[in-house]
Amino acid sequence: MSAEAARKLLIGDDGAGTSKLEYFDIEGVAEQVRIAFSVADVPFEDVRIAWSDWGTKKPTTKYGQLPQLILPDGTIVTQSEAMLRLAGAADKQGKLYPDDAKSRLEIDQLLGLVGDFARAWRPCLYIGMRPQAFGHPEKKDWADADKTIEKLRTEFIKNELPRYLEYFAEKHGKDKFLTGDDLTIADIAVYMQIRYFTRGIADYAPKDCVDKYPDSIAYLKRVEEHPKVAEYKKNKA
Repeated sequence: MSAEAARKLLIGDDGAGTSKLEYFDIEGVAEQVRIAFSVADVPFEDVRIAWSDWGTKKPTTKYGQLPQLILPDGTIVTQSEAMLRLAGAADKQGKLYPDDAKSRLEIDQLLGLVGDFARAWRPCLYIGMRPQAFGHPEKKDWADADKTIEKLRTEFIKNELPRYLEYFAEKHGKDKFLTGDDLTIADIAVYMQIRYFTRGIADYAPKDCVDKYPDSIAYLKRVEEHPKVAEYKKNKA
């Protein structure tokens, strides 16, 4: 998809339309899309859904989940990765998601790898929130809950986190970003996933757990210092 075609979808034929990105008032899986829109200079309405309104909102969504992107013509786009690719394709400079097969193949592989990273962590996170989904009783009735959660998360931080950080460092250690000197949607996705582990959101995943990997810390800084990313973060603050 060309940048012109992507932008027509997102802002209409006359360029006066606005897409609405609906998600909760957290970063989550929508933050990478917000950043990509900002880097691509695509105006959008950032709609934050309150948790108290979710019960009413949920039945109106396409698959009972967020985020969803509502285009100016009323089309509803689901799945954050599809939104990320669309935002990248809309970059008029052609850097976020270059319109050539070889570049997109490289970026798509990296998006797949960061997806593997996220899925590997997911059981460690959700076992503390929805233990029944993993064959355990509710947390209040599960005597070994905290011990099991601590073991899973601690082992992930010790074994899996460095493995994935090394995979990405093999790419960004050679160049400024993952595929060269230009920021792509792969960088935005990887940045968000690594940054998650620097925020101390989950118990037993301390916010300093990435500090021992200086290449990863330096990479996060390079992404944050990209002029458009820095501008987005400044406006968000």
